[in-house]
Amino acid sequence: MLKRRHIHAVLIVLLAFLGVPQAQQAAPAQPKSRRFLMWKAPSPSATVYLVGSIHVGDSSMYPLSKEVESAFAAAKVLAVEINIKNADEAKMIGLVQKYGVYTDDDVLAKHLSKETQAALDEYCTRHNVPRMGMEKLKPWLVAISIAQMAWQQAGEDPSLGIDMHFLNESKPPQRIDELETIESQFSIFAEATEEEQQSMLASILKQGDKMKDLITRMQTAYISGDPGSLEKIMQEQNDVGSKSLEKKFVDDRNVAMTGKMEEYLKGKDPAFVVVGAAHIIGDKGIAKQLRDKGYKVKQVTLEAK
Repeated sequence: MLKRRHIHAVLIVLLAFLGVPQAQQAAPAQPKSRRFLMWKAPSPSATVYLVGSIHVGDSSMYPLSKEVESAFAAAKVLAVEINIKNADEAKMIGLVQKYGVYTDDDVLAKHLSKETQAALDEYCTRHNVPRMGMEKLKPWLVAISIAQMAWQQAGEDPSLGIDMHFLNESKPPQRIDELETIESQFSIFAEATEEEQQSMLASILKQGDKMKDLITRMQTAYISGDPGSLEKIMQEQNDVGSKSLEKKFVDDRNVAMTGKMEEYLKGKDPAFVVVGAAHIIGDKGIAKQLRDKGYKVKQVTLEAK
């Protein structure tokens, strides 16, 4: 699980756990006009477009609407959580080993409840996964490994994610900003308590074979531009996990991201910001926080493709 070919997949799954809904199923029929998970926030000196991202996808999501591509083309700044294309694989391997792997004679079995241990054993047996191969991994890394396997089985492709699409399209003189660092994202997992990590793993195991249905529902809500439905689905996930870890994954980071949006709005360069959809929607999302600060933030309505 620590070989180089797994590293970008691990980063994608890290982003997923950090508030990004995943999706890959075929798109439903669209009405004459629809909404996309994109918001426009103008100021006297600049305009910021906020795009709710999914990090994996399929060809049915493209081409994106001309309004979205035009807003991107006009931006002088593309801001993403992490520029995956520039991820340092050697550094990521080191971070995984540092924060996700037990040392000496410590093993996973010493840190799991009997219930979670039994659920993990049952999952590995059902999916023909070598159980002993996980014994040196900490609960959070086991959780994202299981999620990674589930999403791969659903046929998802990180190269077709929304943020990767715009990273591939971006060309100088457009600047690419990273809102976070790989280290900061790993640190959230590294600092999670044993209770939080076990709750995270138990939640993933509980979802189990329902993961594909969850992906389908998220896809429908996402491409319909329906933030209310998407928020409801994500809340269902959060209800079976750790509230404190959810706060670290999403709410705390929203505050920092909102601060960065204010910097763009007070500047002169139009910015196109692509972050996990969960960071924008909801009562603690970036859009609401910007509105509370006096900015006019409106979801963009698009014509059908």
